[in-house]
Amino acid sequence: MNTATRITNILKASAALFATAVGILFGAEDEESEGRPLANGSDLFGEHNFRTGKLDAGADPDGWYEEDL
Repeated sequence: MNTATRITNILKASAALFATAVGILFGAEDEESEGRPLANGSDLFGEHNFRTGKLDAGADPDGWYEEDL
């Protein structure tokens, strides 16, 4: 195996490692942006509706709540 082939293989491996690292960094989901809104009238009150995953007044006819478990 000559020197040029070794250098080429090292460059290919380095590029693959770099691409993987960039993919992991930019592919990670930002948990903070997935959170509930903090604006006025948001769903930060009430009972947890397990159907929607949000808090509401507890009057959803299709939802289920903690006492229903």
